[in-house]
Amino acid sequence: MTALIGVEWLFAILILIVFTNRYVFGTLLRFWDKRNKPGYSPDPDVWPSVAIVVPVFNEGDHVLQTAKSFSKLQYPADKLQIVFVDDCSTDDTYDYLQQISRTWNWMKVRKNPHNMGKRLGIKEAVLALDTELVLSVDSDVIVEANALANLVRHMKATGVDAVGGCVFVSNANETWLAKMQAVKYWVGYQFLKNVENAYDHVMCLSGCLTLYKRSALLAVDEDVASRTFLGDEVKYGEDRFLTRKLVERGFKTRLCFDARCYTKAPPKMPGYLSQQLRWRRSNSIDFITAIPHLHKFHPLVLVHYVSISLLLFFYPLFLVAQVMRLGFVIPMIEHALLVTVFAVAYEVNKHKLPKFAQTSGIWFLAIVVVFPIMYLTMTPLGLATLGTTSWETRGGAKKKAGPAADGGVSTS
Repeated sequence: MTALIGVEWLFAILILIVFTNRYVFGTLLRFWDKRNKPGYSPDPDVWPSVAIVVPVFNEGDHVLQTAKSFSKLQYPADKLQIVFVDDCSTDDTYDYLQQISRTWNWMKVRKNPHNMGKRLGIKEAVLALDTELVLSVDSDVIVEANALANLVRHMKATGVDAVGGCVFVSNANETWLAKMQAVKYWVGYQFLKNVENAYDHVMCLSGCLTLYKRSALLAVDEDVASRTFLGDEVKYGEDRFLTRKLVERGFKTRLCFDARCYTKAPPKMPGYLSQQLRWRRSNSIDFITAIPHLHKFHPLVLVHYVSISLLLFFYPLFLVAQVMRLGFVIPMIEHALLVTVFAVAYEVNKHKLPKFAQTSGIWFLAIVVVFPIMYLTMTPLGLATLGTTSWETRGGAKKKAGPAADGGVSTS
């Protein structure tokens, strides 16, 4: 019983720190940061050259809508290269990529000699490019026409080395699960990264839409060349791993609220469970392997990062303690009240999103039940399977001819 009370007190402290950082201090910092204000990032005197690199594995015709969104980008054509990198897909993806290159002959297609995963696929593509900047885009993403230009403007104005865009859900009304995630993505990008953003220490820039200085990517080339954990190659959480390596080497990372893209959320429970399992493995390994480098983080970001990571491990124990004491009703009510606040905030602001990305904020209330269940089940399972090489993504279960395990594309 004493141990259970200790867990509850530790959890309460972590919740207080995380809540204060994310929703109070973080929100204040966002509004105080003049770099988030409209008009702060003007056009550069000279637009830099940009290469868009799209790692692809078993995406089928999803790549067509991604390419179509590229064709509408508002960026100087003579400064733009687009390269789709097929990681030896085992379905008809490569055929669709060939269709793209015929329709838009300035979009190029590369095929890896063998399945090497997202990290190494991007690495090899970057080495073959000579542009000043590299934009990473996942292969199921729709990019807004002004997203690239806004990322470039923000990078030039702030002087950072990597800047990510905001990711929202393109299938926001497909199922109740997709509706819940549509609101969750909005909440995540409006509130969860503000402390990190204020100090140019964003710890995870999504591969859905992130612009890098090529020089920064080359500086961490050896860091990303090999990634193992307990002797096994790790292919999940590549975006988080790359971002952290940049931060550890002193590069600055930010989020740009004016650059937006849209990705497809898992509409059914099996896909959602696979995604959540992969993200929990990623978060766990990221924290464990970051421990020797924590002194390199900004002090306030360090408090934020450590408290969130510890919360990942202790929340399942807290839930178990509450169930054993039949005291889970009050935390559930408190959780429901917080979720309701976010649902209302989403309703007030959702008009800023295109119609296809809007849903009803009431669906976010489902997370009151889904969230504890995911932590109680997926977190322990993720910790028990940290050594797996599976991506747990679309096409991940299919076998391929290459020597690696499973390829795939991550949005974590």
